[in-house]
Amino acid sequence: MRLRHTLIALALVITSCASPNSNPEERYLDTGISRELAEWRKATIDSVEYTLLFDLVANKGVATINFQLVAPQDVIIDFRNTELITDVKLSNHSGTTEYSLQNEHIVLPKHLTTAGNQAVTILFDVDNQSLNRREEFLYTLLVPERARTLFPSFDQPDMKACYKLSLAIPKEWDAVSNTPATTLDEASERYNTEFGHTLPDNMKIVSFEPTEPLSTYLFSFVAGEFERRTYDDGRHSFSAYYRESDPKRLEQLDEIFMEVASALDWLEEYTGIKYPFAKYDFVILPGFQYGGMEHTGATLYNDTQMFLSEQPTLDERLRRTQLITHETAHMWFGDYVTMRWFDDVWTKEVFANYFAARMAEPLYPEVNHSLNRLKTYTQAALSEDRTMGSTSIRQELDNLRNAGLIYGQTIYNKAPIVMDKLVEIMGEEAFRRGIQEYLTTYAYGNATWDELIAILDRLTDEDLASFSDVWVNRRGMPHIVLHREGDTLLIEDSDPLGRGLHWPQSFRLTAVTSSGESVDLDVRLNGEPIELTLPQSTSYIIPNSDGRGYGLFITDDDNVEQLLDTWHTIESEIAREATVMNLNENYLHGKIDATKWLCSLVGGIRVEQNALIASSLCSYLAEPLHLTADHAAEKELYALASTHPLRSCQQQLLRLLTTTASSDEVCDALYDIWHEANHPLLNINDYMTLAYELSLRYPELYDKIRTTQLERIADKERRRRFEYIIRSVNPDTASRDALFEELLEPENRRIEPWAATALSYLNHHSFADHAVRYIRRGLEELLEVQRTGDIFFPRNWVGALLGNHRSIEAYEEVERFLRENPDYQPLMRNKILQAANPLQRAIATRNTHEQ
Repeated sequence: MRLRHTLIALALVITSCASPNSNPEERYLDTGISRELAEWRKATIDSVEYTLLFDLVANKGVATINFQLVAPQDVIIDFRNTELITDVKLSNHSGTTEYSLQNEHIVLPKHLTTAGNQAVTILFDVDNQSLNRREEFLYTLLVPERARTLFPSFDQPDMKACYKLSLAIPKEWDAVSNTPATTLDEASERYNTEFGHTLPDNMKIVSFEPTEPLSTYLFSFVAGEFERRTYDDGRHSFSAYYRESDPKRLEQLDEIFMEVASALDWLEEYTGIKYPFAKYDFVILPGFQYGGMEHTGATLYNDTQMFLSEQPTLDERLRRTQLITHETAHMWFGDYVTMRWFDDVWTKEVFANYFAARMAEPLYPEVNHSLNRLKTYTQAALSEDRTMGSTSIRQELDNLRNAGLIYGQTIYNKAPIVMDKLVEIMGEEAFRRGIQEYLTTYAYGNATWDELIAILDRLTDEDLASFSDVWVNRRGMPHIVLHREGDTLLIEDSDPLGRGLHWPQSFRLTAVTSSGESVDLDVRLNGEPIELTLPQSTSYIIPNSDGRGYGLFITDDDNVEQLLDTWHTIESEIAREATVMNLNENYLHGKIDATKWLCSLVGGIRVEQNALIASSLCSYLAEPLHLTADHAAEKELYALASTHPLRSCQQQLLRLLTTTASSDEVCDALYDIWHEANHPLLNINDYMTLAYELSLRYPELYDKIRTTQLERIADKERRRRFEYIIRSVNPDTASRDALFEELLEPENRRIEPWAATALSYLNHHSFADHAVRYIRRGLEELLEVQRTGDIFFPRNWVGALLGNHRSIEAYEEVERFLRENPDYQPLMRNKILQAANPLQRAIATRNTHEQ
């Protein structure tokens, strides 16, 4: 396989029918799509249209690209699989068309072109990786610059185009794309002409209406064996395509339909713009790489996030709702108006998440949505911002081949926090007017964050540019120190990275007196220290009690001890969540001992009555429970898993103990639950996870557990998933080594969620001593994982590789790799540092204890 890659790389510089005088400017011909190439093409090429025909049985494709040139010039077309090209024809040129293949580009020489209309037709073979092919279905996923892996294109977001698509597929298959299917008589004739034979009898051609202007990453199609159900309420009509067979899960489609319709209504009313595309359908796919992807007319969703268990937790329901509203918001924010370059990809994600939370509110009137936003966005943003691999929201990007590395918790979850602060500064009504102007001004086009800020800046007297610079363009988070001297409280923020930055923001503190009275104190940080007078007899201070502040809040040791003892008595749900969240940050920064933190968490979860806060507590319990191996705490949590007044908390505690239990008593109890397979709070996915985890704890029962669980799984896709992952917990080291070798080959990790789970189990702490040997090779594979995988896979790969390790040997492997690769791709280096954060903290804690 490595030899094949080498030969392909050599082939990229070999020209086919090339003119010896063909010499396009070298700076445009980097591998990938450089910013210089993109800017040059945008300035010189216009009115792009693609006519595409794919034979999805023979894996053949033909693309005709129509476009206009300002003047004669070299034309550089992106296609990563240049070895798959079979012919190139320029419409205004008779005879053999000269072209060259250079660094994943097709280059048409200047002397063959003219000013005005051009048309080039390219025939090629289609790579299965681009099709995400399974036995009974396939789909395309082309974000951020993967269109060039499927068909020749100008693969950059600001060259929007119209697409005319035809698919030749088996007769029993359905097909879905961005626009409605239509009948094109010329499609069959074109098939015969381009592929040199008539369509086989067992196939059919499905064509689709021309699209609205779309960026290449938004073009999509799905084909295969699917069921279909249609929703029509008189205002909206759309269809769901799916492969799920469980009747009880399929009952959830009615709720899913309602939430999609509600999101469409909300967005049309808020923006003043009717749904701007031809249709809205969605496809629910087994093993889909992401939660969802916002292709117009063919939004893709992961099946496990859409079809929930019979008794989903509030967390799971909210997560699904916000996934649906997130992807629907993208129709306006990202699809209708798109960023010019992927350094501004966060602008589409911030609006999608910001408005997703807003749209969820009327659907859950019983939920404290300020609390939910705090739990959802702040908790996730801190997980990345606390690491040495933290990034700014807006990141530099020189080439689209690295665009996938920009994605992460910062753009998805820190950005909405910053947007909340921006709306707080501007006022809701002015912000809405600005958003409507932005959408109207750049309709079906592209815009930058700076262009949006210019619109918003006109609607407020505040200095949005300065605000944007520190919150958007700079990495990291503030450390906010509260220093008390008697009744005087000094508050100042500092930059832990030593740049002298200050983050303007407002939040509230609550002073709690010895008599139990709570007094709120408002704080507005703007670069200068603030001095407040506390009420007399103040016993302790609750920092960030309204949850609006962002950063690490540091108080003196006595105050921390008081909060550890009393946080569960705080009446305000937001203050309680904000306090436990900040205590967790202090624990992760080494300011609270693991034993103390575990004791505080267990004491709090005993009495917690809010499902969202209880969910946070369960997530925080995992690390200190594993580190301390406190069997008494573990047994108490197991008891609470059947007695806690919140059923969702019972369920989450069982799931927590599934992955963390170490005592014989609790492990035996979990084995009994798995063996009986009738627990009212667990679903088939829970039992599959139990099978993996019990195989780790009872290696002598591996074969029995594997066989029994496999017999219980009726659904074909779940069986395939289980058979793939269960190998990673095989007690035989040779078997695990063989699986790791398989994962180093791209074709064996095409279903990325399964591959990441398997890699994580291969590196489970039970196997840690042996698994250290995987670290170096796993890190060496990371750039290939980026090249062959989708946008989240490098982060998931390195997280699975490093996330369970805590040894000095593992730490030294990571340090050695980074030291020996000083020029390693910076964005990827950040992913390694983010994933290595738990390992680095473990070593730092061990060193502190040894001192």
